[in-house]
Amino acid sequence: MLDGLKKVAGQAKEAVSSMVVHIGDLNGDGKVDQEDAKIAAEWAKKTVNAAGNEALKLGKHAMESDMVKDAAAGAAVGAVVAIPVPVIGPLAGAAVGAGVGVYKNLTKKESTGPRTNEQSRVPKDVYAELLKLDELKQKGIVTDAEFESQKEKLLGAT
Repeated sequence: MLDGLKKVAGQAKEAVSSMVVHIGDLNGDGKVDQEDAKIAAEWAKKTVNAAGNEALKLGKHAMESDMVKDAAAGAAVGAVVAIPVPVIGPLAGAAVGAGVGVYKNLTKKESTGPRTNEQSRVPKDVYAELLKLDELKQKGIVTDAEFESQKEKLLGAT
């Protein structure tokens, strides 16, 4: 019986070795070696970079959200307010503040949908826009007629 067990163990070892070579032989030379490790490392590096880039895109997109901005502002205020309160502490204050910021965002009476490009193009500071427009006119980039037309649009937007 011991010989039978040794034979089965030997067969299992051969099967596992064969499977390791079959799975790990990335360059097809019949053995698992340093070249295979380099191929695997390069693949892992590309995969991690791709995942990191995708996470960065998603993060940037999320940061454009008004809800995230409100939550971040609430978290900052909550953390600062909670610093002198030892029982609560800044982390709990930030969590509460973020919750208040999200609630504030959800209960806004303005537009409930995401901001459109048209909404984000409305100038925040008409005076600064007029100064830029005047500078373009002075440099000859914008004609007097274009300047007047744009000025009327800006003043009409306020």
